[in-house]
Amino acid sequence: MDRFQDGHHVRLRSRVSRTYLHAADDGVGVTLHERRASMNAAWAVHIYHGDDSPYLLFHSAAYGRYLAATATPARLGHRGLRAELRDYDQPGVEAVMWQAVGSGFADDVVLLRNVGGRYLRANGRYIRWNAGVSVDNSFSSMMYWVVEPIPATEDMPALPAPPPVSSP
Repeated sequence: MDRFQDGHHVRLRSRVSRTYLHAADDGVGVTLHERRASMNAAWAVHIYHGDDSPYLLFHSAAYGRYLAATATPARLGHRGLRAELRDYDQPGVEAVMWQAVGSGFADDVVLLRNVGGRYLRANGRYIRWNAGVSVDNSFSSMMYWVVEPIPATEDMPALPAPPPVSSP
């Protein structure tokens, strides 16, 4: 937990694929991308002090929503369940709560476990175009994440375009 400081920003890079956890341009999905210097790859860390232990909340710097695990099956070609961005006030707020588990590698490498007991995992190890993110409880090397702190700066990076608005 000491790798994460409340209010600080981080990037999460897959240890295996070397791609970054990105908020997708639709403002809902979560993907992997090589681009490091992007607001979509920046996550503000919030620490929620629960009854039993503290939890991490990852707030997308690009879209202002939180990284969440869902109960929806992951898309075709991905393992486990879907990961997405959610508002904090949506039902099932536990979906946005994570714990960092030491990996046994370097101090900056972690496993991210959701309150539901599933781990955040990268997909696309063998089929790069199918790169995405899901949560699963079947252990894999694709679950290791390198935590890269983002130092504070006076220059604000360019903001991404707003997500498209869908009409009913």
